[in-house]
Formats: sequence, C-alpha cells, structure tokens
Amino acid sequence: MLVATALACGAVLLGTVASGSTFALLNSSATSPGAVVRSGTAELGVSTALSLAATPLYPGATVSGSAVVTNSGQVPLSVRVAGLALTGTATTFSSALTVHVSAITTGSCPAVPTAWQGTFASSTPTDLAVRVAPGANARICVGVTLPASAPAAAAGAAPAAFTLSIDGRQVA
Repeated sequence: MLVATALACGAVLLGTVASGSTFALLNSSATSPGAVVRSGTAELGVSTALSLAATPLYPGATVSGSAVVTNSGQVPLSVRVAGLALTGTATTFSSALTVHVSAITTGSCPAVPTAWQGTFASSTPTDLAVRVAPGANARICVGVTLPASAPAAAAGAAPAAFTLSIDGRQVA
C-alpha cells in the first residue's frame, strides 16, 4: 500500500511537471484600446556635392571641403560613413593619403575633421553621432591629409579620385 501511494504521488508530480502548469485556478483578462502602427521612409540625399580645394598637397598638409546631405524621409536618421573607395589605380600617393570626416548640423567645419578617419586600404563603417531630423540638413566635413611621413615617391604623383559613401540609419 505504501508503494501504491508513492507511485500515485509520483504520477501526479510527473503529470504536473510535464504539463508545465500548476493546480492553481487563477485567471485574468483585460481589454486594451487599439494601437496604430505606421511606417515611414528613410531617405538621405546629397543636396550639395563635395568639393575639395585644388590646392596641391605636400607632406603634412590637409585639403578640406564639405558636402550637405538632406533627410528627405519621414524618420530621423543618424549619419555614418559607410565606406571609402579609391576610383582608379592605387599609387604611392593615394596609398599615403588619410581621409578624415565629421558631420555637423550648425557652425563651420574644423580644419581637420576628427569623428572618423580611414585610408583606401582600411576604412571601417562608423556612426558620426549626428542626428538629422526629417527635412533637416547636415554638413559632411571632409579633409584629405598627406602625412608628414609620406614616402618621397608620393611627390609629383597623379591626383587620387575617391568615393566616400555616407548613409543614414533610423534612430528613435
């Protein structure tokens, strides 16, 4: 009889654990008002193209310029550098260059932007920590530096054309 009672208790315990429930009889319900979910568009475009000064670079010098991007979408965006690519064949000159980028919503660009820097050999996508509201603009500040440590073979080389990719990520 003791064995039968132990088996019955074990069966009840096993059934309770296997079903994932308890013997409690608690129940509650509530009605919530309807929610509205809307979609929006994210669109970042260049409204003023990048223009760099045609000043010749020498070791230790930086040329800079800026472009303006506009958020023509319906959601706020955070601006980021998405990529940097050399257009054409790499030379000793282009391999020595460093590109610097910052984004601002007011004021003037710094002489050497500091939020991001990369080379044609190594550029990591990076958020520029600037939020652009729908209908608003941001200025993308770009500087190109020929480091003081550039090799002598870089002197007199052909100019380097490049593509700097900027995109926007939706933020709350």
